[in-house]
Amino acid sequence: MARIGTGIFSTLVVGYLSDKYGRRLTLGIIVFGEALRILVISIVVFFNLSPWSLIVSELLEGSIGGGLLSISAQIAACLADLTQNSQNNNIVSNENMDMETRTKRLIKERWLLFTLLDGVVSCGMALANALAGYMIQHYRFYITMLTCIIFLIPLPISLLLTSEKSVKIIQVAEPDVENLSHELSDTTSVIQNKSGELQEFPNSSYSIHVKSGNSCMNKLRIVSNLPRTHLIIVSLVFMFSISGITDVQYLFLYLMSNPFLWDAQAVGLFIGVRDVCCTFMSVFCVSMVVKFRKNQPDNHIEVTTSDGATSNRINTTLFNRFKSVDQILLMVLVFFGFLLLSIHQILMGLASTLTVPSANIFIYFATIPRCVKGFQLPILRTMISKWTEVSKQGMVMSVVGVVERLGILISIGALPVIYASTISSFKGSVFLVCASLTIMEAMIVL
Repeated sequence: MARIGTGIFSTLVVGYLSDKYGRRLTLGIIVFGEALRILVISIVVFFNLSPWSLIVSELLEGSIGGGLLSISAQIAACLADLTQNSQNNNIVSNENMDMETRTKRLIKERWLLFTLLDGVVSCGMALANALAGYMIQHYRFYITMLTCIIFLIPLPISLLLTSEKSVKIIQVAEPDVENLSHELSDTTSVIQNKSGELQEFPNSSYSIHVKSGNSCMNKLRIVSNLPRTHLIIVSLVFMFSISGITDVQYLFLYLMSNPFLWDAQAVGLFIGVRDVCCTFMSVFCVSMVVKFRKNQPDNHIEVTTSDGATSNRINTTLFNRFKSVDQILLMVLVFFGFLLLSIHQILMGLASTLTVPSANIFIYFATIPRCVKGFQLPILRTMISKWTEVSKQGMVMSVVGVVERLGILISIGALPVIYASTISSFKGSVFLVCASLTIMEAMIVL
């Protein structure tokens, strides 16, 4: 909780630095904070200091970079950069492809990459927990901390060897749109918005915005000036972070109590296998959907006038505010994903009313609908990334990371209290509370 609490502000700062100075710098800051955390933990372990000293390590990680959620947000921004509609983009390399089809392909690739990112994080955490438990059991803390240091060393080396892929920002005080467009016409194209401000060059890796006042404060104002669609997605991420991202904080106690009476090793193995299976299922399903939609013809809407004549054909674009088949497909996946996740939580709660072996069978059966958990956040990130300007990807992804962090903080603090207060009456009530929140999320999608 100390790490999550202190990391809220630092995650926003990292998002601002990411858009202004590049992704590699901010990833280096986050890795530096993680290195300090491991160093402090190693000192506490090697010198047998008070366990309360570990709070310092959590505060360091949270205040310098923000930790895991912050690095996930910045990697998501990097993936968004790699899937921007640029002539130099290598993901969709067909030169004869029109801009609309190219954009659709890139957004689908972005969705797949976001799903892979969540999958890698989930598998990595499951592997880390299993490996740490095994090493602590057999080799104690000293060898475990040395192993953590060894795993950390390749990170700064890889950052030094990686080139900067973020969008370059060109700031101007009062741009003359007409003159500036002539100056840049040899290298890229210019898009002018309704207010006449020069904003971005979609055919290159550059974007441009008006510089006014304190640019850092302007970046932070993004939080309060998010469009309505962004606010809906952010609220879904917040509620999902409370109800669906993690249940480990009370699941161990739940499965180790009556009627299940599992031991800690069995619970840890169950959680690890469950998360890995859900991750592979999510990646497989998303890959199949992306491959299937790639082979589908482009969707068009023909507007017919009152005299029966067909006017200009309007090509629907992906995520065109619920007007395209792809957009409807993603929203349907999110909706049914929330419903299936609520079924999982209801079954988990009702399992405590049964006796062994029926209770254990219920637990195993409830794992099946949980396989859709990996769909939700990648789709929501893809939608908010699509509707965000290129020059604000890092900041908006950091906002999503902060909201996710707040939700997890509430989940860690509130849900165990609910479980403890209802354990004597109905210990599965915490799952029903989460299920009610998940059903509310499904209703918001509608």
